[in-house]
Amino acid sequence: MQEASERLGQLTRPEDPAQAGTHTGGTAPDAGERQEDFEELIRGRYKSDFDARVKKILDGRLRGLRQEVTDLRQREKLRQVQIQYYLDRLPEQEKQVRMVHPEFRLQKEMENPRFFRLVQAGVEPREAYEMVHRRELTAKAMHFAAQAAARQAVRVVESGGRRIPENAGRSASVSRPDPGKLTSRELADIRRRVMDGEKISF
Repeated sequence: MQEASERLGQLTRPEDPAQAGTHTGGTAPDAGERQEDFEELIRGRYKSDFDARVKKILDGRLRGLRQEVTDLRQREKLRQVQIQYYLDRLPEQEKQVRMVHPEFRLQKEMENPRFFRLVQAGVEPREAYEMVHRRELTAKAMHFAAQAAARQAVRVVESGGRRIPENAGRSASVSRPDPGKLTSRELADIRRRVMDGEKISF
């Protein structure tokens, strides 16, 4: 086997220029002659050795490919499990979001490319919804605050300017120069306080 490997190596190695011309006639064999010698050896005397060497190389490459395929299948299986787990949680998450934002509809929001990308990246539905609709939610909170302030003013006028007992100590002011910078938690709190009848002003 060692002899076969050495012989095959000699035929496949570039010839030393210093040894060129030492063959019969003083000229080195050309590439065609060397190729013929190589093919004669691998088809004849060293065929079994050559075949075994090629098989070993191919087996090594196939083992590597099989491992890559196995790894890919395992990663895909894990990804599918994660996706299914996330999908199973969505109905319950939709209920939770609608407790804060009654107008929220998951199926409709999933048609929004920005919302879909956020959710796909692992952002919770409520947070994704508030990020996508921040301007609308801010405007709605301000609208609720204005309506509550108007109702409060009417009640004060109707009561002859007296304080409304149930609202005593409940007036508050949101001291932010830019309502658009309110956080989602602050917006939800403002909405809750307005629904309770509190006067909110910006």
